[in-house]
Amino acid sequence: MKKYLLTMAGAAGIALLSNAAFAQEDELRGYPGYVDFGQLGSIFGEPTVEIAIGKSLLGLVSAFTAGEDPQVANLFSRLDGVRVRVFETDSLADEAFDFVKDASSQLSSAGWESVVTVNSADEQVRIFMKMNKDVVEGITVMAVEPHEAAFINVIGFLDPEELARVMDHFDVEVHGMKIGGDEDSEADE
Repeated sequence: MKKYLLTMAGAAGIALLSNAAFAQEDELRGYPGYVDFGQLGSIFGEPTVEIAIGKSLLGLVSAFTAGEDPQVANLFSRLDGVRVRVFETDSLADEAFDFVKDASSQLSSAGWESVVTVNSADEQVRIFMKMNKDVVEGITVMAVEPHEAAFINVIGFLDPEELARVMDHFDVEVHGMKIGGDEDSEADE
């Protein structure tokens, strides 16, 4: 019975977190640095990694990290949201490459500035920034290779060099390049 209650409590907790994630996503839509990646699921199916954190949860992260790293705490307090989606693209590589081209065009039309473009036979990487005068209001990273596609959207006021510090707390890897996380974590697996 105790095991059953713990399982039910865990399921209820997951449901609450799922509802919180959807609420966070809706809350983020109104921010200038938000990018709608809603159509990704219809193209690629379920993500292998999905992170959607809004301002209230980032405030908690900021509070928890304040004693350990005040600079990171300050950074998180200025963010409105962090969204990460990673998909396996084994049979959909062409669709993934096409999506990045289309999304890049749409972002440029919406006033996002392209700051990094990588094109090769087996990978595409795009990094865009939403600028408002001298302030970055959002950063979007799209990285696609034949087997995996990663889409990252950091919403809020930050210095572009701070992106690695944000991703450090979410253990995100893009195209074999670890963006943040503990460098020793792969050795531990």
